[in-house]
Amino acid sequence: MLLTRAGVGVTLLEAGLPSQALGLTARLGGFTIARVHRALARRSDGVLVTGDPSTMLFEDLSPGGLSNHWSCAVPRFSRDDFLDARRAGEAYAWPLDYDELVRWYEWVEPLLCIGGSSLDVPQLPASKVSRVRTLGTSWAPVADAAGQQGQSLVPVPYAYGGASTFTLSGTAFNSFVRLVKPALSSKRLVVRYGARVTQLEWSGGERRVRAVIFRDARTGIDHRVPCRAVVLAAGAVNTAKLLLQSTHADFPAGLGNTDGVLGRYLHDHPIAKVALDLGSPISIYPAAYLTRAPLERSMPLYAAACLQWSGISLLARSAVQGHPGRLTSCGFNVFGTMAPSEANFVALDPARTSADGTPGLALHIHHPSESGKTLVAARDQLISLLDAARLRPRMTLWVVDAVGSSVHYAGSCRMHASAKYGMLDKWSRMHAVPNVVVADSAAFTTGPEKNPVLTAMALAARASQRLADDLRAGVI
Repeated sequence: MLLTRAGVGVTLLEAGLPSQALGLTARLGGFTIARVHRALARRSDGVLVTGDPSTMLFEDLSPGGLSNHWSCAVPRFSRDDFLDARRAGEAYAWPLDYDELVRWYEWVEPLLCIGGSSLDVPQLPASKVSRVRTLGTSWAPVADAAGQQGQSLVPVPYAYGGASTFTLSGTAFNSFVRLVKPALSSKRLVVRYGARVTQLEWSGGERRVRAVIFRDARTGIDHRVPCRAVVLAAGAVNTAKLLLQSTHADFPAGLGNTDGVLGRYLHDHPIAKVALDLGSPISIYPAAYLTRAPLERSMPLYAAACLQWSGISLLARSAVQGHPGRLTSCGFNVFGTMAPSEANFVALDPARTSADGTPGLALHIHHPSESGKTLVAARDQLISLLDAARLRPRMTLWVVDAVGSSVHYAGSCRMHASAKYGMLDKWSRMHAVPNVVVADSAAFTTGPEKNPVLTAMALAARASQRLADDLRAGVI
């Protein structure tokens, strides 16, 4: 969207086919009243799990990819998230900070039509919201108790695309429907569907990527697309895999992989679910968000936030029970973190073959023990706050999900000031390949306890503006 608005011609190689985008979401007056979507598919072809044996990899090769399934939660990262990374040591320091992203958060957020709080709180800056939300009054004593602990309780910021919308996907906001399709009217965008990219073609003489090779999913025929620059957004797993496949005498270990970092530092959001019975009813709309504990009470890079379950089915249940909008039970997703480690990685597995004919994939990741302890501590803190508010909580469910369940893999092509620790500079551009941008969560240096979509979009917009400027100036 930003590149076409800047006058740059774009060819989008979309892995999915339009016929695969099956789903429907309808919103009316600020409420999602219908949502139909197929099950999220687990990828198994050509995948070798070498870490935690329970590791899962989900994929959706249809226009919009995983945004056909996402929850639409869009919290910003905070200043403390970048400070937390720096205090953990040189290997974890982002090459930019929150203030450099503010402009781009503000550019992206109006496109999403976000409902949420308009107030900054510790650990969660306010979004540029389209619809201001406030929590029901039943949450007030919990919010007071949280404030005394240096935490905050606010509405979860959600992307809705509009108060009343009809979206041909399984979510209220789908990136392909809401952002890509409108850009087609610019006449600067061409979309090639079923285009499974297999390689970026490096020119040693020109010192740049000069073409992209893709295989047509319908015919199996390979095609070559010349280019001035590449914006790669295949997700943290496939972005790394594609770059590892793009070998050359100059880069025998993968495109731009000068220091062996490519595919390393893979991280994930450990996630758990807790359900509670309460002694008195609590509001379920808008959903509540309990922020992480303050930095001074946390290990570097270990934190968790709690996001309340919500939705039209819960609202219906509350009406049946006689107190609309409130229930005597509630549930939360507990989103945790893990310190990125070089030992967690995405790699090629030449002994296997993926469905597209490329080498197989080795996926190696473990959640460290500290992650589990952090999830339990966040759960216990939530229960303590509810108890302090005299809601008499009783836990009825506690489940820690398998690795990959959050569908938030990140960090496999991370940004860092030094090529020793990262593949990308602060503009999301490869250190060794200046005409390639990585515009997905593979670029994340660390993974704060927040859904990654909004920050990935802000980084992509920032990188695209710099790319457009450099193309216009002839730098590229």
